[in-house]
Amino acid sequence: MDEMLFRVLAEAINRYLDKVEHSVNISEVRRMVAAWRALLRQHVPAGCRCPGCRQRRGAMCGVWRVASGFFLRRLPGEPT
Repeated sequence: MDEMLFRVLAEAINRYLDKVEHSVNISEVRRMVAAWRALLRQHVPAGCRCPGCRQRRGAMCGVWRVASGFFLRRLPGEPT
């Protein structure tokens, strides 16, 4: 995955996780946010490859595909 694309994606997902973490004061939500952040840190591309998955050069790893699909989608009527 392109480094610039990865940075934009990672920043957007982290903004979402920050919003979730600070909008609800429930320990389980904070635990979920911490778990996702730990998982995403393990899949930060090194030299355009995901060391966690050994994904081929230039392709987005499965963990980041799931995270971007889940955390960055917009539902009708959902506030931004």
